[in-house]
Amino acid sequence: MSRVLFGQSVLSASSAKKAQSSDDNLIPLINVVFLMLIFFMVAGQIQSSDAVSVQPPESFSETRQAEDGITLIVTVDGLLYLDNQNVDEAGLVSGLLDAFSKAIKPDAFVVLVKVDAGLPVDALQTVLRQIKATGLGRVSLATRRVQVGEA
Repeated sequence: MSRVLFGQSVLSASSAKKAQSSDDNLIPLINVVFLMLIFFMVAGQIQSSDAVSVQPPESFSETRQAEDGITLIVTVDGLLYLDNQNVDEAGLVSGLLDAFSKAIKPDAFVVLVKVDAGLPVDALQTVLRQIKATGLGRVSLATRRVQVGEA
């Protein structure tokens, strides 16, 4: 039921409710989508990022290393980050020994070394010698997996 008043159409109250109710049906859908967004943000895998970004060397190996142990990051400039804390060479040895002494399973303790692919080999050898001097026997080098056709 509409009336014309000075050339304009005026909708009655029932017509206005009908037009508004079609938008009201979207509100529950929006609520559900919003709740799903929150659920997947919370339930998604949360992983800590490294203190610095490094580009690891390439490898064809598919072996994945266990997460037990400590992570050592070596940048292309030779800076050392032990569990995302910048350390010097003396701090590296003491930090490794401290982490090993706090390990729940000392026989499963692994030092995961993440190096930048641009790091000179002699600098990597120096770091590996320092790790070896601590007496820790399990050391793994993190690499970036490539497909056979990519190399």
